[in-house]
Amino acid sequence: MNILETKQLSFSYKNKSVLEGVDLAIPKGSIYGYLGKNGSGKTTTIKLLLGLLSAKQDSILFENKEFTSNRVDILSRVGSLIESPCYYDDLNGREHLEYLDLIFKQGKKRIQEVLKIVGLSNTQNLRVKKYSTGMKQRLGIAMAMFHNPDLLILDEPLNGLDPAGVHDMREIMLQLKSEGKTILFSSHILGEIEKTCTHIGVLDQGSLLYQGELVHLLTNVSRKIYLRTNNAVLTLKILQEHSLKSEKLNDSIITVYVSSDKDYNKVISLLVNNQIEIYSIETKENDLESVYLNLISK
Repeated sequence: MNILETKQLSFSYKNKSVLEGVDLAIPKGSIYGYLGKNGSGKTTTIKLLLGLLSAKQDSILFENKEFTSNRVDILSRVGSLIESPCYYDDLNGREHLEYLDLIFKQGKKRIQEVLKIVGLSNTQNLRVKKYSTGMKQRLGIAMAMFHNPDLLILDEPLNGLDPAGVHDMREIMLQLKSEGKTILFSSHILGEIEKTCTHIGVLDQGSLLYQGELVHLLTNVSRKIYLRTNNAVLTLKILQEHSLKSEKLNDSIITVYVSSDKDYNKVISLLVNNQIEIYSIETKENDLESVYLNLISK
């Protein structure tokens, strides 16, 4: 079941198309990474999802409810962190959540619980103007999740974080997922999306190039095998005769492109059955960076 969907979501600014026919489908309980270059339309999408920009009627659905006519109810179940969050410099971290508690009435226990989750318990009495960039990002996450929303929408939550902060943010998101939360976050940090996300959407120039499970994307595109055999010429001939894309890298090594484990097994079987001696096999697995660059290049 999808918690959030868009139907042909489009947006133009001063007659320039920013988004064109985007159909998002964000499964409940997933961590959905929204990936794209700066200027690809990620933040515009998020602003539309939160009603900060006007979208066409029936183009955004939250659990099959149309967004515009159910806006107040839907937004009460959504937490968000958009671009650079705004704070009161002279208030401390705890006081920011106490201010929110006047609205959401979650209680002091929830304040301490959230501060602990984001790692700000020991600095909750420090004025925010003395917070580092990473601490401010953590406070932004705390404020977004304070009212215990079903869906968190985070725009570039990893910006400005050092490696330790990025690691901690990843652990926070994984913990929230384990509690049944759904997280949509935009980023251009490919390594973290690969480590964190269950699903991914790749946006380029306002259009959605790919959407689905991350593991499916990584395992269903061609990967390279480097074969060193006793007869490179014959190896190449056999593989090409069986419609396996391959090429001679040098006098002893053949590069083979396979798109599935079945193709991989086919390569090995063909060589064994034809008495080709295999001296070494090196597989170059796909990572998100190589797949992403391949997608946007097309």
